Amino acid sequence: MLKSYFDKLAIRQKLYLMHLLVTGAAMLLVFALAITVQHLSFKHDLVDDLESHLSVIENNIGAAIAFEDQRSASETLNSLSLNTSIEHAYILLNDGTLFADYQSPAYMERNAKKSKNLLPLNGMIHLNRKILVNEVQVGTIHLDASLNKITDRIKIFSVVLLMAVFLAITLASIISRYLNRYITEPISYLEKLVGNITQKQDYTHRSSIQTQDEIGALSAGINNMLENITLRDAKLHEELEHRKEFQHKLDRLAYIDHQTDLPNRHAFAEHIDRLMRASSQDEGRFYLLLLDLDNFKTVNDTIGHGAGDILLRDCGKRLRSVLKHKDNIFRIGGDEFAITLVGRKPHEDVERICQRITHALSQKFNIDNHEIFIGVSIGVIEYNNNYSKSSLIKNADVAMYWAKSDGKNTHKFYSKEIEAAKYHQQSLINGLQNALKNNELELYYQPIINVETGLAVGVEALLRWHHPSMGMINPAVFIPIAESTGLITPIGDWVINSALAQIKIWQQRYNPNLFVNINISGRQFHDKQLINKIRLSINQYMLDASTVNFELTESILMDDVDKTVGILNALKKIGSSISIDDFGTGHSSMNYLKQFPVKALKIDQSFVQGLPQDKVDCAIIESIFALAKSLELAVVAEGVETEQQLDFLKTHHCTKVQGHLFSPAVPADQVEKLFPESNQLMNG
Repeated sequence: MLKSYFDKLAIRQKLYLMHLLVTGAAMLLVFALAITVQHLSFKHDLVDDLESHLSVIENNIGAAIAFEDQRSASETLNSLSLNTSIEHAYILLNDGTLFADYQSPAYMERNAKKSKNLLPLNGMIHLNRKILVNEVQVGTIHLDASLNKITDRIKIFSVVLLMAVFLAITLASIISRYLNRYITEPISYLEKLVGNITQKQDYTHRSSIQTQDEIGALSAGINNMLENITLRDAKLHEELEHRKEFQHKLDRLAYIDHQTDLPNRHAFAEHIDRLMRASSQDEGRFYLLLLDLDNFKTVNDTIGHGAGDILLRDCGKRLRSVLKHKDNIFRIGGDEFAITLVGRKPHEDVERICQRITHALSQKFNIDNHEIFIGVSIGVIEYNNNYSKSSLIKNADVAMYWAKSDGKNTHKFYSKEIEAAKYHQQSLINGLQNALKNNELELYYQPIINVETGLAVGVEALLRWHHPSMGMINPAVFIPIAESTGLITPIGDWVINSALAQIKIWQQRYNPNLFVNINISGRQFHDKQLINKIRLSINQYMLDASTVNFELTESILMDDVDKTVGILNALKKIGSSISIDDFGTGHSSMNYLKQFPVKALKIDQSFVQGLPQDKVDCAIIESIFALAKSLELAVVAEGVETEQQLDFLKTHHCTKVQGHLFSPAVPADQVEKLFPESNQLMNG
């Protein structure tokens, strides 16, 4: 245990402890020797003194014995009382007869309590001397002396000596601490130096110790070692850089297209293999886009292949500018490019990406003083585990050529019923052109419920199309068609006008504070007349603009941030508020979110559906509530279908919800029963 404790001590403490132990042991030895020597010296002095007394009285005692004068002998012995150390003296004749006796008062007092014992006591010195008369022994004188005085003197000497020893140890301790620094400080310095080098991996540090002892030799050894490591690292780094450069050149030759600096067909094939392996493990999905430039051959034939090469390079740059960093672009040959979009993306997001691509590549190119206009045909396919690599690429290629045959500068998604879809889509386009004129469009309304009262405080207007032969058409089908054909602008105008007319009726009939939420599409949002049309409709129906709200998706808001901020501020100036629809499914930036004058976030129903069992959905929604609170935004939850979902939202202070738990989107006459004042009015 002591060894373990000693091993844990620092060198400074070990040295100090060893010096202290050595000094203490030496002082203890000196103390013991000094006490022993002093005791012997005191005892020797006492014996010499007693011997002197015996010499003085020896002749007188001899004469007293010769004359048998006991009185004279006793008086002679009594003279010994002058020496307080002598406690007992007596004379024995040759036959052992006691001739004379002297006892000190202390001796008599001590013997009063115990039987008389003429033998020497402990702590006594006993001396005897023969009494000679004419060189004939006539008796023996015995003398007992106490060592008490010696003991007292030793005690005093011990105290003084102990003080001297303590002072010596203290002084040695102070000197030891000071001198130890000359050993421990260089060692501590080296320890810190090595520790810093190890922690920071910085081998440029050097020791500054240059003494001529072992520590100096250790310091020099460390410096030499660091120098060797630095040289070795420099060589390794240089070699690694050479290898990286060489590998980079090989990779460029093998995987990079030298005209566009994009990955080539070989890199594309390996990339598809990796994505397919990853998708098979976690059932992930990705989209493959094959692009073919429209009219590229004409550029080569009329301006030259040099211009064609520049055009290919510029197309690659534009593609990179409109895509996210994680999206991958390849030039797979001629005027063909490939793009992979990784992750589960809504169909609408892929649509918007394709639209951005077609828009970017349809803009003017300036090459060799020529203004060049081209287009791009895009075939899109979503991967699933049933596809092989060859079938995936083949089907994307089929979709691309279908897009090219459908007028070019567009995109198409592959499906097995692609031809039937083409016919069906054309039918929808034709039907949609007449839908407004034939009154086939209708607005449904889904109530927005106050969580505390359970009554509707507003509605969301949702567009429905009653096709004369196909029945109810899903908005997800016909709205993109309306977007791509430009019909969304007149349809959007009709939606705004109809929704404002209806909310005015409900405000007059039930509650002037009822509000309506209207969805704005991407193309409609960028209509230059949008703000003016909204202002005119609000004035036409004499509405409080604060009861007219607009919902936009994150993707629309992020399409052109500067332009978006201007449009949103114009809407805010009118008095209307803006909500971000399907929040959490897009790609909004938190920085831009602070710039947008929005009032509410609408949680997408895909997150609500998992409540409260799905921990990920719970965490996402809690994060949205925290974000909204920090930005002072309201939150509306969509797609609430169960009481458990509602209870979870209540606990997080969600004030407004909508969903099938209260009502699906229904025609106008069916939604009125949920308004706060409707029951009172009907009962009256």
